Amino acid sequence: MNTNFATAISHACDLSSLLRVCVRSLEGDAPEQPGDDAATAHTVKLAGNMVGDLISTLELVELRGERSEQDASQRTGAVQLLDKWKAAKRTRDALMQALPAEQAAEPAELSELDQNIEWLAERISCFEPQSDEDAAAMLEWCVEDCAEELLCEQYPRAQRAVIEYLRAKA
Repeated sequence: MNTNFATAISHACDLSSLLRVCVRSLEGDAPEQPGDDAATAHTVKLAGNMVGDLISTLELVELRGERSEQDASQRTGAVQLLDKWKAAKRTRDALMQALPAEQAAEPAELSELDQNIEWLAERISCFEPQSDEDAAAMLEWCVEDCAEELLCEQYPRAQRAVIEYLRAKA
């Protein structure tokens, strides 16, 4: 069984157990104690975080499954993915600069661009480099996307893939 799929199942079981405890505490006949509301809120927040982890793991499983199903000649290299990611980011930046300062709602194309940027980022982070150029593009994406501030699970995944590529090449 794929370790990511096994991890997703494990996360789902943990989440199920946590939610059962929440339901029992909310439906129970025991009198409320001071701090119960805060503890319940913390537990629900923890469950929300676990759902986020589960979704990320399942997305990774899905992307890896899609990638393995693709014909090798149809695969897009990390260099091309990085170029598309940069173009989408430039388009987003230009759109943001063109928006009037008093505009209350974001335009629909901004949401679509954000989804495309995230999709490209996920593809880059899941890519298995086949060349030095791919490896360099993946590391360049990590540096540019994080802006020396933001950290997410995609960066270590991309960095590990580059490390594995370099070790196999050595």
